Amino acid sequence: MRITISVHGHLRQTSAVGQDELSVSLPDAGGMRVRDLLEALNIFEEELKEVILNGKHARLDSTLRGRSRLEFFPKHR
Repeated sequence: MRITISVHGHLRQTSAVGQDELSVSLPDAGGMRVRDLLEALNIFEEELKEVILNGKHARLDSTLRGRSRLEFFPKHR
């Protein structure tokens, strides 16, 4: 499963994405959720203001599918 991850604000410097956008291949393990990626990306739930999945507001429990586009927006500091 291939997904594209975008980060905004200070997450560009503090996350493991390390840039504006990152495209990754993940095992197609059914049921992978947005929340499951956070630790690997060095993003804490408390930092997030909004999550967008395929252009729509999403919850951390939203399930990922191949060719998904995921965006993380931080809370203002």
